[in-house]
Amino acid sequence: MNVPSGKTTFTLPEAAQLLSCHPETLRRAIRNGDLRAAKLGRGFRISRFDLEAFWTANGGGELFGKEQESELPPGELLESAAFALKKAKAQRRVEQLSLPGTSETRKK
Repeated sequence: MNVPSGKTTFTLPEAAQLLSCHPETLRRAIRNGDLRAAKLGRGFRISRFDLEAFWTANGGGELFGKEQESELPPGELLESAAFALKKAKAQRRVEQLSLPGTSETRKK
């Protein structure tokens, strides 16, 4: 797939074609919190940054080439993107809450 240099967001089918995978694979990654995406109507939009972070975190190489201009060298940019993705995923984990009147209060 030839990606225009100015394209910053991708639909789910576009992202799946770019990564050579099935769209359902990306839907599962979104549901699991491994891939960040915005839900617009019935479809998802995935940012270029999040798609590259997901690809890198799962062992992929450079996805878009050297089109991105950044203050960081490409290797450090990808490492920081993967770290940011892991940090965001860890923050989304929610501790299980117990209801009042269960376990500890019933021990009396």
